[in-house]
Amino acid sequence: MNTQNNNNNTAAPSVTIAPRNPVRGVLSFVVTLTTHKGVSSYPCRSFESAAKLAYRFIAGITKPPAPAVKETADAAQSVAA
Repeated sequence: MNTQNNNNNTAAPSVTIAPRNPVRGVLSFVVTLTTHKGVSSYPCRSFESAAKLAYRFIAGITKPPAPAVKETADAAQSVAA
């Protein structure tokens, strides 16, 4: 019986926003960004700033691939000249 062990310990990118109460009456947030390279945490003073940070992180992870740039014959001739 041929069994193959495909054990990939690759984590999917994720975002966690957690509230923190460092002092009574003060509410702050911690944004934790997880990628396959590591984990980073960032403190934020408001939920809006935490949400913006999370949005920018997700947009950077899921942005569409850049289209391939094709040279035209004119551009290739001007470079050769």
